[in-house]
Amino acid sequence: MVAVLAAVMWAGCTTVPETGRTQFNLVSGKWERSMGRQAFNRIKAKQSFSEDQEDAAMVQRVGRRIAAVAPLEGAQWEFALFNNSEANAFCLPGGKVGVHTGILRITQNEAGLATVLAHEVAHAAAHHSAERVSRMIAIQGAGIALVNSFGNLSGSSRTMLYAAWGIGTTVGSELPHSRRQELEADEIGLLYMARAGYDPEEAIRFWERFAAYNKSKGRNMPWFLRTHPLDVQRIERLKALLPYAKAEFRPHTPSLPPAVNEVVFIHPEDGRRITVPWKERLTLYGARRTAQISRVGAEATVQRGGDDLPGAPTLRLRPGDLVRWK
Repeated sequence: MVAVLAAVMWAGCTTVPETGRTQFNLVSGKWERSMGRQAFNRIKAKQSFSEDQEDAAMVQRVGRRIAAVAPLEGAQWEFALFNNSEANAFCLPGGKVGVHTGILRITQNEAGLATVLAHEVAHAAAHHSAERVSRMIAIQGAGIALVNSFGNLSGSSRTMLYAAWGIGTTVGSELPHSRRQELEADEIGLLYMARAGYDPEEAIRFWERFAAYNKSKGRNMPWFLRTHPLDVQRIERLKALLPYAKAEFRPHTPSLPPAVNEVVFIHPEDGRRITVPWKERLTLYGARRTAQISRVGAEATVQRGGDDLPGAPTLRLRPGDLVRWK
């Protein structure tokens, strides 16, 4: 059993981009993207989108700049601003990014938001979720092998041994590994934001504000039970990495990336997505007289007027719009 586990772990070794760290990953990119897409759809069904168009547009703008420098194979980037007071953001596998309105009072500006998004995108680019799943599989397998090595144990003894193994691996292995992943995402994210044209020193200022926020909430959990590193630890580490990030800084020239110069139409019957080059206006012919546009994270039915032909209303579009026929 041990030999089998060792062979599996050796076969599952990959390298994290940017840091060069060897990681254990048994999960395919296709499966990872599928799980991310399904999870994001569930989140969107449960949470409401922010109605603040300026903030939602900022999330789209900053997110696209970060995505442009993040080498995430097969990513289908999607950014959403959710009306949630929790100070949080996330990037699911496959490029599905969610931002809570609660984090914006701490980011304060675009560079602060870039710090957060670059950190979350770095988690996805480093396949941290897949790595955690792979480690869980390996740890469970090792636990079974350990318990079986004791021979004929009673049911209660096996339960106690499993519980002890679970606690030991959580505190001794999984929590430290989670903290290492957070520090790695800090490092990669710092490079991403610099390459996207954001001042990497803003990352220091953001984490200082976030540390003050955590302190105001009385978050004083012992370090060895934390999933995230201590704020002072990550700030000092980022300061040490600043020279490397500044060397990667690339001034941003405002322009629309190709992915945004498109409009996506969603077929009413089968949900197929049809991507076409962007045009400012669209004329609807035939029976489909209405359509709903998803714009910068907010769903809204666009008011139409000035029909070119009877029964053919027109829509004014923006690059990146999603149009769903009604």
